[in-house]
Amino acid sequence: MSSDNRKVGVVTLPGRFNYGNRLQNYAVMQIWQELGFKPETLVLAERPNAVRTLKRTLKRVLGRPMELPLEKSMSKERLEAFDRFNKRISIRKLSSIEGSIADQYCLFSVGSDQVWNPGYMAYNEDWYFLEFARPEQRVTLAPSIGVDELNRRDARCIAKGVRGFEYLSIREKRGAELIKECSGRDAEVVCDPTLVLEADVWRSVSDRYLTPRDPYVFTYLLGGIREDAEYVLDKVTDGGRIPVISLTDREKPGEPPAGPAEFINLIDNAQHVITDSFHAAVFSCLMETPLTIVRRSGGGAGMFSRLETLSNTLGIEEKVFGGKDFELSKAGDYEGVYDRIAAERSHFMRCLESSLSSR
Repeated sequence: MSSDNRKVGVVTLPGRFNYGNRLQNYAVMQIWQELGFKPETLVLAERPNAVRTLKRTLKRVLGRPMELPLEKSMSKERLEAFDRFNKRISIRKLSSIEGSIADQYCLFSVGSDQVWNPGYMAYNEDWYFLEFARPEQRVTLAPSIGVDELNRRDARCIAKGVRGFEYLSIREKRGAELIKECSGRDAEVVCDPTLVLEADVWRSVSDRYLTPRDPYVFTYLLGGIREDAEYVLDKVTDGGRIPVISLTDREKPGEPPAGPAEFINLIDNAQHVITDSFHAAVFSCLMETPLTIVRRSGGGAGMFSRLETLSNTLGIEEKVFGGKDFELSKAGDYEGVYDRIAAERSHFMRCLESSLSSR
């Protein structure tokens, strides 16, 4: 590895609407910086694709509704909050995969987030498997597949893609199993990068201007409020006596215009967090905020596998509603969790440093 080129190109999912996506991107940048590298997040513009264009045309002809980009549902104030946070991340926009890009960086990392989810990487598989880079430049940094099962086409795609990496890491146990099933390759399960940074680091980039001084319950329910969430809400708000602050990634009327910095602070100071989101659960654990995890409506089993891996790894099974160990009275019990997080941090860094040592 050249000593005069320490630039790392970071490939992850783009956007200005998902809190977990922005927070993991920030964490990845911090991890590379701590190792002495100079990371840049690379954002690739949408490229022409005949299949995607045909599908969109058919939808219009058949009169089927075209789903608006999530950013279109957000208020100006929330977008500005995301932009404020993004200023902490060095971002380079690419109009195409330039022929010389491999010579401009010493390494490229892919992850974390669901970069290998077949639905999210569709039409950009070469980008998310770093095929534009030389094999020795490619690093996996806790990518996620984000589903429990793969059809034959997607399994072939992932098997082909992972062949380009000497070392594989993955964010959840089921993802490692899927890689083994479709490619025969082993992948090391590592924690999400957001867990690698200490709580005080996250507090230093949080913002409390939207956080009430009085007690409140915080919900981040991407699948909407189901009966289990309603039950927990009734209990933890004392039958509705304690106010509730709610956020979603598709902004709804009445939600505060919070960006990632405000998201952290709202979790940190909440009396209780109810969520079906992986990253809201992660930050609750980092901040040791009383937590209840519920299943996401319409998310399928695959969307829950990451939360299952998290709860098993950190020993917080009693916080998963509907599980055999669920106990609401233990929502704020974090005995032993800090030590488990510290162990995961060490494992993450050992795996990353090991993958770099042979280059």
